[in-house]
Amino acid sequence: MPRKFSSMCELRQQRDGHKEPTLGFVRASKIERLVIEPDAKEWSESELARLRQTPLWGDPPAEELEKIPFKFSYRYLCESPACSGHTQMCSDWEMSEAYRNFRARYGSTWEDAFRRKFELELPQNHDLHFYVCTVNNHPGSWIIIGLWYPPLEQQGFFPLS
Repeated sequence: MPRKFSSMCELRQQRDGHKEPTLGFVRASKIERLVIEPDAKEWSESELARLRQTPLWGDPPAEELEKIPFKFSYRYLCESPACSGHTQMCSDWEMSEAYRNFRARYGSTWEDAFRRKFELELPQNHDLHFYVCTVNNHPGSWIIIGLWYPPLEQQGFFPLS
């Protein structure tokens, strides 16, 4: 896998002083915390304008995308022995959908079940990796855009080097 890096620290080090890489795949060796922070409940005018743009091909979406009123971030250690920790916002589609499902299923106690899944169960039962990329207007900032978590017992079937 050409964009697999030994650690987030290595990826950041390669990025410093260069314009590449802007995309990578790293393993989280220890999840310290899933940070859940309140966010705006409604889209801003500029966000709405982007959502409502007419596509060049195909039809516009039948429904407007629901705004998730929370920001999710992982605070974690990567594989580098000298790692002091990383905190990165997670914009993974699956996490947003899980929020919607957990809110519908658990009501006001959604956060407990959500945290149990993404902070405890995934790291304990799976080999958690992050797809990360830089932010366009802030090229020194990295966000998590996807999660990959094969079961621990299947590690041998997924060569990552």
